[in-house]
Amino acid sequence: MEDRSLFSDPAQSSWPSFPAPRPRLDALAQALERITELEHTARAGEHQHTEMKRRLDRIERQLGVLLADRLEERSDLPGARHGEHQTLARRFRTLIEQDFVTFARRFADRCDHVLDWPAAERSARLIGILSERLFARSLPSKQHLVRQLRLADHAGHAEAAIADLYNRCTDLAARIHEAGLHHSWDFTATIGDHVDPARQDAWPRCDSRAPISFVMAPAYLVDGHIYSPQIVYTRP
Repeated sequence: MEDRSLFSDPAQSSWPSFPAPRPRLDALAQALERITELEHTARAGEHQHTEMKRRLDRIERQLGVLLADRLEERSDLPGARHGEHQTLARRFRTLIEQDFVTFARRFADRCDHVLDWPAAERSARLIGILSERLFARSLPSKQHLVRQLRLADHAGHAEAAIADLYNRCTDLAARIHEAGLHHSWDFTATIGDHVDPARQDAWPRCDSRAPISFVMAPAYLVDGHIYSPQIVYTRP
């Protein structure tokens, strides 16, 4: 008699069945869709950040004009130009605390100048180096600054970021020059001394009671008066 077991109904076969790969493909498609959504969200966030900075710059300029008008009306104050410098001092502080910090966090681990320091203070060290270069009496060229910083850069991202910082600093310098009066950047600090509250601020992550390790950003002086205190890094 012919054995027909090999030709029996597949539904009744004893061969094991395997799940279709469809769920795995669906999960992959969902993951790719989620990645695309996140990319769109990131681009939208970057655009919003740019627009907010533009609005902030415009508000600062308007505030400077209003403050200058009010100061001009008062006889007990040195004049409108000091009001302009107060606005510029706030802009300088924002440049350090936002733009310099963003750059340093992104590129500190690529900078030869700071790699020998503990990882926790590399960003602060790079901010200090940027300040020394960009607020020096003689500003280097953009190309020379790129060479000075010695950042590992394979796709040009670091060079573009340096150029952006450079342009912001030169724009600030031009506005300070237009405001008139004598201004200067004060990097003077005694390493190992304690913070002088009258002329220095400790970096927020640092203990203000600990001795000064290095200067992160200079004081902004106008006619010998401090409009923005020096920022120092302290370490026990």
